[in-house]
Amino acid sequence: MTVKTDPMTAALSHATEDALHAATRARQVLHRNTLEYAARLIRDVLPDAAAITADTDDGELHEVRDASGKALYRAPFTPNSPLTDGLAGDVTDLLKHAFLFGGLEEAGWETAAEGLPYRSVPLPTGAQRSTAATEFPASRAHGSIRAEYTPGAPPAFELDGLDDACIRETRDRIRAAIVNSGLEWKPGHMRIVAHWTVTSGYSADLALAVTALAAAGAIDPAALNGVALIGELGLDGRVRPVRNITAAVRSAQDAGYLKFIVAADDFDTVSRNVDITPVGVTDLPAALAFLQEMHEPTTSTTEARTSGTPGEDAGPCAQCDRPLIWDNTGKGVNDEWGEYICSGPRRAGKVVHVLAK
Repeated sequence: MTVKTDPMTAALSHATEDALHAATRARQVLHRNTLEYAARLIRDVLPDAAAITADTDDGELHEVRDASGKALYRAPFTPNSPLTDGLAGDVTDLLKHAFLFGGLEEAGWETAAEGLPYRSVPLPTGAQRSTAATEFPASRAHGSIRAEYTPGAPPAFELDGLDDACIRETRDRIRAAIVNSGLEWKPGHMRIVAHWTVTSGYSADLALAVTALAAAGAIDPAALNGVALIGELGLDGRVRPVRNITAAVRSAQDAGYLKFIVAADDFDTVSRNVDITPVGVTDLPAALAFLQEMHEPTTSTTEARTSGTPGEDAGPCAQCDRPLIWDNTGKGVNDEWGEYICSGPRRAGKVVHVLAK
């Protein structure tokens, strides 16, 4: 017997099947993210937590256990437990909403020792967090910046420690500068904490963005050591000059900093200080390149001169053959356009212009 299906019925059949597949995938993501979120909340107070049991009918958290099976928390109340009723309630709310969509067995929930409706599930292994830190010459005191990145965690970008009035604006500007520079990181949770009070201006943008990128693995966090970064960021990732750059440099210099990365438009002003080594950059990627260059030992086999007369011919670049001149400090070289970055074939393996022997 031949079964005939009209075009409308076939279309509805395919649409229903596609919707079912989409719903199944969405449910899998919901359960995974819910469990990761719950694990984060629980491990903040019970770092040894390895598994949980819940009453799946009521969606309530019933028990938290460590890897050996020892109960760290059991509802409705565990004396002296750091897992408070409020926090347990937050976890319960997460589970309750996820359980409504079913699919618990596929999500790894097994029948608990207490029997149904109790089910147990291992908590996902916590992702390895990476950090980076630097300091910033704030107007009133030397401040600090610390970034913590957790890959694989629910995506988020947090900024804490600044005045409430500028947190959101600064966070959005930094995030846009990073994304528009093509320097995104893998999905995860980024948290930046800045310990100082910003009274005006955006001179810490560059330091905040670079510290976040270092935590996410764009460069070695150790490359931040001993380098002061001062510059405002545009939404396109360009580094802009800042007000009172001389005062900011002096503050950092008093704290022991001798290496500086500033906006290219601030370089001439900063380079008048002969006791420091400044670099001027036009955008965020260039700042990263210079930091890595400062951190890594040179791979060049040539022995380049280390100083010269500002403005005089320094010879061709050993990598791209472009004519170079000594910059205003007499300690660095740039090309005829004032750029330090080498855009040609980097035969010596460096990202900046290199003098031949």
